[in-house]
Amino acid sequence: MGMAFITSMPTFAAQNAADVNSISLATVTTSPVTGAAVAVNFLATTDNIANAATDADFVYRFIGYVSSFPAGGSVSGSWNTSAPTTDTEIFVAGTGTTPSVTEGGGASSTYTVTLDSGTDDEDYTGNASTVATAAVGAAQFSFNPAKVGTYVVTVFNDADNNGAQGVTEVGQTISITVAAAAGLSAGTSTALIIGGNAATAASTTTDATAIAASRTMAAANVANIQVSAKDSDNNAYSSVALSATISGPGYLSWVNADDATPVANSCSATPTYSATVGQSITSQASDATGVLYICANGVAGTATVTVTLTDTVSLVSTQVGSTKTVTFYGSPAKLELAKSVWTNIRSGGVWQDGADADTEAELRALSATVTQSVTIKITDSAGRVANSSAVPTVVPGNTAVIAQGVCGLDDNSSTLYSSGGTGFYNCGFQSASSSKSGDKDTVTIRIVDPADATKFLTVTVNLTIGGAVASEVITTDKATYAPGENMVLTITAKDSAGNPAFDGAATPSAVVASKSAIGLPSAASFYVAGKKSWGSTGGVYAPALGGTFTLTATGTDAAAKTLTATASVTDANAGLLTQIDALNAKIVALNALIAKIMKKLGVK
Repeated sequence: MGMAFITSMPTFAAQNAADVNSISLATVTTSPVTGAAVAVNFLATTDNIANAATDADFVYRFIGYVSSFPAGGSVSGSWNTSAPTTDTEIFVAGTGTTPSVTEGGGASSTYTVTLDSGTDDEDYTGNASTVATAAVGAAQFSFNPAKVGTYVVTVFNDADNNGAQGVTEVGQTISITVAAAAGLSAGTSTALIIGGNAATAASTTTDATAIAASRTMAAANVANIQVSAKDSDNNAYSSVALSATISGPGYLSWVNADDATPVANSCSATPTYSATVGQSITSQASDATGVLYICANGVAGTATVTVTLTDTVSLVSTQVGSTKTVTFYGSPAKLELAKSVWTNIRSGGVWQDGADADTEAELRALSATVTQSVTIKITDSAGRVANSSAVPTVVPGNTAVIAQGVCGLDDNSSTLYSSGGTGFYNCGFQSASSSKSGDKDTVTIRIVDPADATKFLTVTVNLTIGGAVASEVITTDKATYAPGENMVLTITAKDSAGNPAFDGAATPSAVVASKSAIGLPSAASFYVAGKKSWGSTGGVYAPALGGTFTLTATGTDAAAKTLTATASVTDANAGLLTQIDALNAKIVALNALIAKIMKKLGVK
């Protein structure tokens, strides 16, 4: 029953069983679970000991053991003499020359209290009233349950030192219910991926971002997956082993020592494959957190990574997080135009956004005030988007029209202007100071062909030159609307030469209606190809009141000319009156028909 019997002990003065009056036990562990120590505080009430004999130690022995347990759950325990928060001893040294009280315990099932009677007339004060609580005790008995169920702890005073409880020896029991410990949970555990070589932690945002990288083997990480094991209570859980596989190109490297923060350059251009480096990693030691690195192996294609954790207590395995996808691209093979944004460049030596000179950094991270002229896409021979080893360069066809241009790798940071990150480059252009409205140029954007360094991979872009706004006209898509009908409002802007104003020129800051209308613009936007429309996909509505209404805006030309447009809304009641008139006419005709029939029948 987990009890340790004493077969041989040193000779000491006999303890009087009557000296110990009672034993009390109290559970310390608030929610006992399997796999974790369960602690019980012990305390005994004892009589005072007066005039202890000379040169004789009095040893009070208390045996603690798990006397009842679930099937297959036999377990031993141990004593700790200093564990209780409040240490209330069962004897305190009193008067005498050198009285002392010594406790003993540990891995043995026996807890001892020794009264050292080195001279005559040593006195000891017994504990007469205090009982054990979750915080108070003379010593603490603990055991580590492996099975769910009820455990009974028994502690008794072995006064005669025979290892068994006699009829006169005081004892006590306490029943403890042990529940299953919270185990590994797929629902609370996570495996989040982040692309790149930076020592940056992954997040749910990075986990949703597509990842593409060069197939070239290198020290730089392609991506990493941060694995966090948690139990069903959402607490960190370390009783796990990790397995992971990568299907397709690439290889994995597992570093259990890397916890919350990944380490740059954890891959290799010449990897040595092992139990923790390769395309399959099986049952590797893991803490509650760790980092799994994804590396290139020289092969292009799409790879999928699956992470599995095994609970080393229950031996249940579960996939953690979603399957991760990484695309390894080959050498660039083609350039193409992906998107045109502003291609009617402002005349007079100005960059396409009208601000300072564009830089690669600005074109990488676009904003509401910095946008691109065009975006190009680079792909490999299989059509996968691919980054170039060097940023594409711009070669104007006529430097008297377009002076220069610059491109920057798109980092997919802008919801308005970005195109997709890897393989996409945003490019901006500066007009020549001699350029004028209506001029045209075809520029070439190119990179060195990786397959032949004497050649280039190219794409061309047609650009025009536009001047500042000189005139504007506001129009509606219809002359007449039903009440509250969707309305499309357009402002057309031309420069002094009658050509479309340059792309990016500001529109009027607001359009106002003479009757209440919903969705009219209340802030400035910009022209593209000399036009700006609102309401083409809904959101702008004609007034609800019938009759003529006027739209007004202050122009952005030098004279700030007032722009107006007139339309009308049909009277909602007019249609109703027409219907009533038609109904009345039908009633009159019906009455005439009835009268005619009655006349033929001779009915008066």
